[in-house]
Amino acid sequence: MEPLPAPGGRRVWVLAILGVLMLAALGLRLHTVWQRLSQIPDEPVVQLVGDEVGYEALADALLHGSFFHSPARGPVYPLFIAAVYAIFGERSPAKLLYVQAFVGVAAVPLTYLLARCVTGSIPALVAAGLMAGDDGLIEQARMIYSEIVYIPLLLVTLLALLRALRTPLLGAFAWAGASMAVLTHCRPTTALFPLLLPLLLPRGWTLKQQVSVCLTYGLTMLAVIAPWTYHNWHLYHRFLPLTISIGALWQGSPEFYHLTQGQRTPLDIWANELDPQRNGGHDPLTIEGDQYFTQRGLQSIRAEPMVYVIYVLKKVAYVWLGNPVAEWGYSDLYHWGRMRSWYPYPPLKLLNMFVARQLPLIALGALGFLAARQQLRPLVPLIAVCAYFTLVHMILWAEMRYSQPLHPLLAVFLVTAGSVILSTSANSCPDVG
Repeated sequence: MEPLPAPGGRRVWVLAILGVLMLAALGLRLHTVWQRLSQIPDEPVVQLVGDEVGYEALADALLHGSFFHSPARGPVYPLFIAAVYAIFGERSPAKLLYVQAFVGVAAVPLTYLLARCVTGSIPALVAAGLMAGDDGLIEQARMIYSEIVYIPLLLVTLLALLRALRTPLLGAFAWAGASMAVLTHCRPTTALFPLLLPLLLPRGWTLKQQVSVCLTYGLTMLAVIAPWTYHNWHLYHRFLPLTISIGALWQGSPEFYHLTQGQRTPLDIWANELDPQRNGGHDPLTIEGDQYFTQRGLQSIRAEPMVYVIYVLKKVAYVWLGNPVAEWGYSDLYHWGRMRSWYPYPPLKLLNMFVARQLPLIALGALGFLAARQQLRPLVPLIAVCAYFTLVHMILWAEMRYSQPLHPLLAVFLVTAGSVILSTSANSCPDVG
C-alpha cells in the first residue's frame, strides 16, 4: 500500500526534521574526514591503505584512457572516483573524501523513504535519525571503499523492488532489475538475488504474471550486465560475467580458518599466502590465480567438511557482530580501556560504536516480536535481502563491514516493531471519563 501523504503542515515538519537530520549526518561525516586529513601535514597527499590503492589506481587509469584492465573490480565505484577527479580537474583523494561525506548523507532520506513503505512518518524519521548517527556509516566517508556509494544504490534498488511488488507492471520490474544490475556492478554480491524473486511475489498473482515479471526482472538485469561481460570477453577471452572473487572462497575455507586460529591476522595471511612472489606465482587478482585459490578452497572444504560447517556457523556472528581476527570483536565493546589503548577514542565515539553494534541484536528481537504478532509480511522482502547477504558471507569471507550496508534495513525492522508496540499500547489504554 502506498503511504498516504501527510497533511500540509505535518509535511513541512517532516521535511524540516529530515533536513536537520541530514545536516547532522553531514556534520558527522565531514568531521570524520577532517580527522583523517588532519593527521597528515600535506592535505592533498592521502596515504592509501588496503583496497583503497586498487580503487584509486583504477580511477586514475580511467582518466588516462585505460578502461578497466583488471578483472578484480566492478566499474561503478572507480567510475565515481574518476568523475570526482574530472570535476575537480585533479587527482585529489582528499577532495574525494569530502565529496563522499555528502554522498553518505543520502542514506538518511533514503532510509526514511524505505521505512515509509511499511510504517508511519514518525517511525520513519526515527529510522533516518538512527542512520544519521550510525557509527559504521559515518566511518565509511573517510575510506575510499565502495560502501559509500553501495549503500545509496542498495536503498534505491530496494525501493524499486518494493514498488514493483505492489503491482505486476512489467515496467516497474524492468526498473527494479536495472537498478539491481547497477548495484551488482558496484559489488557482485547480489548477482544471484533474482533467484529469490519468485519467493517474494504476492500469492494472489497468476502464474502468468509471476513468470512475466520474473523474466522481465532477470532479463533486464542481464541486459545491463551484458556490456561488461562483453568487455571481459574482449579483453581476457574468457566468460567472466562480472568480476573475479579474489580468492573469496579460499578465505572462507577450513584452510584459511586454521591459519586465523594460529594467531595470524588476515593482513599477515593476505600479505604472504596471497602474494604471488611468496606462493609460487599465483596472483589472486588475475583470472588464473583466482581459479587456483577457488580450487584450493574447494579441496579444503572436501577435506574437512565438519570444520567448514563450524566455520560457516561462526561467520553468521562475524558478519553481523564483528570478526575478532579482522576487526573489533563484539566482546571488545565491553572493554573500553582496551579499545582506547589501541586508539584514543573519545567516550562519545565509543558509545556510538557500542550502540551501532547492538543494532543487529535489537533488530532480531524486533523481528521476533513482529513474528509473534504475525505482522512480518510487509518486511519479508527486506528480511530476504538480509538472509541472502548472510548466506553469501557464510560461504565466503565474513566481517562486519559487509553487513553495514544493511543497517538501514535493521533500523526499519526496529522502528516498525516500535510502532506496533506503541499502537498496541494506545489501543489498550482505557478511556478516562
